[in-house]
Amino acid sequence: MTVWSARTLLLAGLGILAGLTVFARSPATAEELNAPGGGFGLPVDCVMGELCSIQNYIDYDDGKGWKDHTCGSLSYDGHRGIDFRVPTQIEMREGTAVIAAADGKVIFAFDGQPDVLMSETGPGKTREERNGNWVAINHGDGWITTYAHLMKGTVAVKKGDRVKRGDRLGLIGLSGNSEFPHVHFAVTHRNKLLDPFTGLEPSATCGEQGQSLWSDAAQAQIPYRSGGLLSAGFLDRQPDHQEILAGIEAPAEVSTEGRVLVFWAGTWGLREGDLETLMILAPDGRTFFNNKRVLERNRAVWTVTFGLRKRGENLPPGEYVGLYRVQRPNADWAKTVLAVRKTVAVR
Repeated sequence: MTVWSARTLLLAGLGILAGLTVFARSPATAEELNAPGGGFGLPVDCVMGELCSIQNYIDYDDGKGWKDHTCGSLSYDGHRGIDFRVPTQIEMREGTAVIAAADGKVIFAFDGQPDVLMSETGPGKTREERNGNWVAINHGDGWITTYAHLMKGTVAVKKGDRVKRGDRLGLIGLSGNSEFPHVHFAVTHRNKLLDPFTGLEPSATCGEQGQSLWSDAAQAQIPYRSGGLLSAGFLDRQPDHQEILAGIEAPAEVSTEGRVLVFWAGTWGLREGDLETLMILAPDGRTFFNNKRVLERNRAVWTVTFGLRKRGENLPPGEYVGLYRVQRPNADWAKTVLAVRKTVAVR
C-alpha cells in the first residue's frame, strides 16, 4: 500500500466595497453614537458559528497590509465592510436569507447580476458589476446600511419600500466581485464608513474599542472567531481545490473496487504557525495515515487532501475514520481552532 502525502492549496478570500460612495479614510471618530433601534441586528438569518461565519472584517491598516479590528488577519487590503458567509455553494443554493439590520426605507435595490466567481469573469468595472445584486437602506439620522452580492433573482424589495428589522431583502449569493458565497454588509453614518464592531472609522488603530453599533442580541451571536471549518468528508477520488470550495456532497459509503480513499477539508482563517494534524484510521483501528505540519503563512481559505491507495487490490471493507485538527500554539498551551471527525463505509 502507498500513502499519499498531504496536499494543500490556497485561495485568498475576496470581497468588495458595498456602499453608495467610495469613502476616503478620515480621522477616526469616538463621538457618542445612537445606532437605530438600540443597535443593528445581524444582516443574515442563520446560526452564527454553524451555518454562517464572518470571513472578513474591515481593514484597519492604511498601508499595503491588512488588520481587522482585533489586529488579527481576517481582512484584506482595503476591505470596507463585514463579510457574512455560508460554507459553500451547496448551502448558498439551499437559501440563506439576508435581512434588514434595522427599520428604514429602501433607497436602492438592484437585481440581475449572475452568481459567478470573479476569478472566472474578471473584476467588475461598474458599481453593479462590483457590488452584484445589492440593497441600500436609509435608517434616518444619517444612518445607511448596504447589502451586496445577493443571489440573482432573489432581491425582494424595491426603492421606496419601508422595511422592518428582520425583513427579508434577498438571499446570500455570489454576484459581483466575489470569490465565495456571502453578503458584504456595510454601515455608514453621515457619509462616514463605520465599523459596527467598534463604532470607529477604519483609520482608527486596530485594537482600539469605541462603541459597538450592534444590538446586545446581535453582539452575543458574533464573538470573534479566528478560523473554522467550511466542509470535510471522504471521496473515492481526489477532488481539486475549486471543487472543495464550491462544495462536495460527501457520500456515506464508497466501493472497495475504487482502491482509492481520500479525506478532504476546506477551512478559513488559518494563521502562520498553526499546527495541522491529519489522520486516517482503518476499520481495525490501525492508523493508515498520520501527519503533522506547521503552516508557513496566513491562509484566508485553505484546502487539504490526504488519503490511501491500494495497488492491485481492493481496500479492506469497513468503517474508516478521518481526523483533522488545527491548533494555534502560544507560549503556554495550544488553542484548538477546529477539530473534525468524519466516517465513511467501504463496501
